Amino acid sequence: MSNNLSPFLENKNLKLIFFGGKGGTGKTTSACAAALHLARLNREKKILLVSTDPAHSVGDSFDIIMSDRIIPIKETGNLWVWEMNAPKLGEEFKREHEVVTKKIFDKGTIFDAEDIDEFYKNTVPGMDEIMAVMELGRILKKGEYDLIILDTAPTGHTLRLLALPKKMEQWTNVLNLMYSKHRFISRAFTGRYKKDDADEFIEMQRQDLTRVKNLFASAQATEFVPVTIAEPLSIDETERLVRGLRKYGITAKSIIVNRIASGSECKFCSSRRKDQEDKLREIEEKFAEHILIKMPLFPYEIRGLERLNEYALILFGKVEAYNKPFGGLFSSPKLSFKVQTQALDLIKKDLKFILFGGKGGVGKTSIACATALRLAQEYPDKKILVFSTDPAHSVGDSFDYPIGNKITLVKDISNLWAYEIDAERLLEEWEEENVDRIQEVFQRFLGKGMDIVFDREIIEEMIKSTPAGLDEIFALNEIAGLIKEERFDIYILDTAPSGHLVNFLKMPQIMREWLKTFFRLILKYRGIVRMNEIAEDMIETSKKVRAVQKMLADTENTEFIGITIPEEMGVRELERLLANIRRLNVPCYNIVINQVIPPTNCNFCSRKSQEQQRYVQQVRKEKSSEYQVTELSLLPHKVKGIEDLTELSNAMYGKKKPKLQDDKVNVI
Repeated sequence: MSNNLSPFLENKNLKLIFFGGKGGTGKTTSACAAALHLARLNREKKILLVSTDPAHSVGDSFDIIMSDRIIPIKETGNLWVWEMNAPKLGEEFKREHEVVTKKIFDKGTIFDAEDIDEFYKNTVPGMDEIMAVMELGRILKKGEYDLIILDTAPTGHTLRLLALPKKMEQWTNVLNLMYSKHRFISRAFTGRYKKDDADEFIEMQRQDLTRVKNLFASAQATEFVPVTIAEPLSIDETERLVRGLRKYGITAKSIIVNRIASGSECKFCSSRRKDQEDKLREIEEKFAEHILIKMPLFPYEIRGLERLNEYALILFGKVEAYNKPFGGLFSSPKLSFKVQTQALDLIKKDLKFILFGGKGGVGKTSIACATALRLAQEYPDKKILVFSTDPAHSVGDSFDYPIGNKITLVKDISNLWAYEIDAERLLEEWEEENVDRIQEVFQRFLGKGMDIVFDREIIEEMIKSTPAGLDEIFALNEIAGLIKEERFDIYILDTAPSGHLVNFLKMPQIMREWLKTFFRLILKYRGIVRMNEIAEDMIETSKKVRAVQKMLADTENTEFIGITIPEEMGVRELERLLANIRRLNVPCYNIVINQVIPPTNCNFCSRKSQEQQRYVQQVRKEKSSEYQVTELSLLPHKVKGIEDLTELSNAMYGKKKPKLQDDKVNVI
């Protein structure tokens, strides 16, 4: 297995390297290994590795204890790492610039100090991506580092981050237009205008965003390295990522194809390798214009400096360093453990709302879809809906059937529907439908008697520049509407990976806080703004959000299932996720340990199995008193389509034959 020299190693002019892709493909490992290698290769350069994923894994990958601060990797002398705490940074930014931002709103709107305080204390949706862009702008301005490497969130939220610089420029334009009214008045009454701290703040924001935007678009200074594996869901998501990168004008010359199995006499390894062969050919055809960097599947976790350095040597073409034999028979006695497949008890419960979540790549989409399929088979008189809120959807890929942004009957299953919620599109549709009402509201709020050009421009810019993360509110609103209408008997949610799942589960409370603020303003300014349709919409939205809050905490009808894999990074992230789920009062009684290698005499599989069993036993020891722990074996092939999902559901819940009807597609 040989690699061409990676462009991000050859290009000495690079200032920014992104690593991204579907969760679980090894993007954090690739980013950390590349950062280590580039630091050693360029001793004269200061390198910063930043994680923008709210569920960080950089510290886990280096096997070090992280904090909110930038910390050095002492062994290198020129590499620093940082797991960005976006909520904390957001609060610090608000405190630092509170006076000047409130001043702009005070001068540019009719809101009084009390109104502005009410807005200012509310949480802003999409803070992870917003602060990533703002902090990147700040770092670039300081010029402390010669190269920045970003370990990004899974695909959907990374694409949202890449779109942000342009969107945030629009926000700056809104602030500038608001303050233009103040400048106009000053000139009208005094004949001159002197720039103040608000002008400086607006200009600072504009310059920082320009630096980020220009860097993103520079083919000489920036490169995005997608990381994929030879599996259908990952290949499909990589295609979407590459299309998104083209849309935003971001260069991607290389793709890392990770975890390629080697051939062996072991039937399990041979089956896995054979399953990959067609997918590897597909990758070579679909990404023919890219340099493909092929990485092997290791029989151990890549974690800690020694393992990361081994990975880096192969990543950068030093194939001779990878000479450890994995084939043949294992010299130690046969493994004595047995994979326990205690059936999940979900089918027996009369649940209405089931959520599956975990780290990217642990198999949550497959498990969610297999569960939906089995429930549809067990309860033919009930309507089942499985849906996804992850911007990078995989439900359709999992069923091997086109789903998209419509509630669609799944293949031949008469009572099973699926829905990939396009929250961004829902937001766009809402804006289109309500543009006249929005203009009327803003125009009344922004005042009368001034130069109407200012008001009109502000209105237009505000409508164009909806905040990042607002699309998640519309996804929540869509779910709330479905629950309120009682169109289905059971709802199964395939969630975004851990960090963004936690943010999403916090969204009902965030949304209710904003609604309270808007209600208070409507009542206060009811002489200026007509209540009718606006107030009615808000009342209806508030009721639906309250229903979702109630549903999430309903111990009789709702359950969250935490999914992990038997690896250090997966187990650590599961622990953090379960702690957040407890704080949010969402019922959770089950943990699934997925992808457990079954017993074998193969050297490679045995070594990996022994490592896995340490984590299986750790989870059982620490969690069995609180949760039912179920193990699922790693299949020698990837799960895609009804047949594979049926096999998975049989492993989870015991065997049962599906009931099918004539082939057709219904949309409701």
